[in-house]
Amino acid sequence: MPPSEKNNTTLNFPRFMKFLHKITGLLQIWAALFIFLALLILFLPAQTGKPLCLIFFMLNGSFIIVLLSWVKSIKLVMKETGLIVSNSKDLMWAMDSRLNATFICGDPEHISGKNAMALLNKPLASILPEDARDRFNTLIGENQPFSMECLISKGENSTLPVEILAEPIQGSGQDTFHGIIRDISDQKKLQALKKELNSSKKLKNLGDLAGSVAHDLNNSLAGIATYPEILLMDDTLSPKIRASLDIIKESGQNASAVVSDLLTISRGIREECQLLNINTIIKRFMAAPEFEKIKTAYGKVDIEMHLEPELLTISGSYRHIEKSIMHLVINALEETAATAGRGNGTIVLSTANHYVDSEKDGYTQQNLSPGEYVMLEVLDAGKGIPEDCLNKIFDPFFTKKKMGRSGSGLGLTLVKNTVLDHQGEIFVASDENGTKFTLLFPALRSELPTTSQPTSIEEIRGKGETLLVVDDLASQRKIAQTILKNLGYKVFSVADGIQALDFIMQTPVDLLILDMVMAPSISGLETYKRIKKIRPSQKAILASGHSESEDVLKALSIGAGAFVKKPYTILDMGIAVKEELNR
Repeated sequence: MPPSEKNNTTLNFPRFMKFLHKITGLLQIWAALFIFLALLILFLPAQTGKPLCLIFFMLNGSFIIVLLSWVKSIKLVMKETGLIVSNSKDLMWAMDSRLNATFICGDPEHISGKNAMALLNKPLASILPEDARDRFNTLIGENQPFSMECLISKGENSTLPVEILAEPIQGSGQDTFHGIIRDISDQKKLQALKKELNSSKKLKNLGDLAGSVAHDLNNSLAGIATYPEILLMDDTLSPKIRASLDIIKESGQNASAVVSDLLTISRGIREECQLLNINTIIKRFMAAPEFEKIKTAYGKVDIEMHLEPELLTISGSYRHIEKSIMHLVINALEETAATAGRGNGTIVLSTANHYVDSEKDGYTQQNLSPGEYVMLEVLDAGKGIPEDCLNKIFDPFFTKKKMGRSGSGLGLTLVKNTVLDHQGEIFVASDENGTKFTLLFPALRSELPTTSQPTSIEEIRGKGETLLVVDDLASQRKIAQTILKNLGYKVFSVADGIQALDFIMQTPVDLLILDMVMAPSISGLETYKRIKKIRPSQKAILASGHSESEDVLKALSIGAGAFVKKPYTILDMGIAVKEELNR
């Protein structure tokens, strides 16, 4: 429908029309007088007043011309204003002392879902939600100009953010207020984009900071996180010393996990994806000794699992998805335990195959492509997340916990970033009965490989193969040498890439363990490139305190076998060495 037709019941402009009616009335009177004078001029003799009538006749004609020009101008203004108003997406209104709408123009259907006739002579506040309606009427009662924002419902599952601008009309007769109701959805989207941009900038700054300290910090943590594990291999240690070493090792690993989370959040997942089954990750996590410690800390909170036996596979990072599950489960345990008084609550973990339909599925609102997905849900029995916190829970360092309590404020940020890096999406639903996190990952119909990784030290022992550790830090060389010698390898070490080249020229080795950052000498990537020119079939694994960088990816592309992130465990290093030697 054309705009002029759509709004033709609303473009009457009452004040213009009243003024126009008055001018038209005057015009009719003066037209009658004009005809009367014309008749007098025709029939009166000259000596009885014809000259005087002629003067009045001319003046009257001039006044009629002026009145006609006024009418023409007013109609032109009304037409032009009508065109502007009829193409506006705003709703312009006036109302009387009873708060009923007396004048509606613009695009009421866009704003309220109702046409103008449905709004006229009815309370204007009726189109507002109840809480906004009370606020609107209160502000009207103050008889001062005001503005307010609210959401207007336009039907099922459809709301529109609007701004209401209003001011009183002085000396207007029946109308007391007029104003505009304006669609501000574009402004809200712009604000959200600005917020997202600011968040991205913060994450970039966080990434720059984390990247600048991660290498040195992880190298330092290796002595705390890894060396206790070496000492624990000594069977003669007393239980008291063994317990102390366990505490040191756990503290170092926790600190390393925070650095790793920072790098993941700021730089994304950079490790090679593999075929995974989320059910398997959940079961392994639940069976781990670390999880038993976590669960014990939260009293009698029960965990129910409803896992789809025919769950589809996904392509992803085992470590990051396991961490996401861990953060969600710990969060659910904390919320449920706090509500249930450290007991008698239940959290539910469930998985399912889910098909996203572009026409019927609400998940498509988040720009998920139609298709098959693996769904992971974690439901707690807590008191829910306050509405004003729902849009903040994924922000870095946001936490509802008191200072000094568990949690760095990175857990849910890591979860969201992990899901997005896997081309999936995360959804949150929360009320007074608890909170449910729903994660969707793109599904594959591929069978998992049947190979399994070693789980004990005995499975990763070497057979006297020769290894060369290349690292610029003496402490790192010492840790790597000790681990690998205890695993049955013959180990040498050098402090930089140039020394490594000289060593390889003289003594062939079965495997290199290369640090990637060895300033001021040549990097691990450059070292490996030069060694490959001498020995094209040389095997190597990479070790670094950074996450997977461009140099790491390039080294992997030219033949390096694996990347081991510092600080590593004995099992991490042992598996990487064993697999590369057997490749």
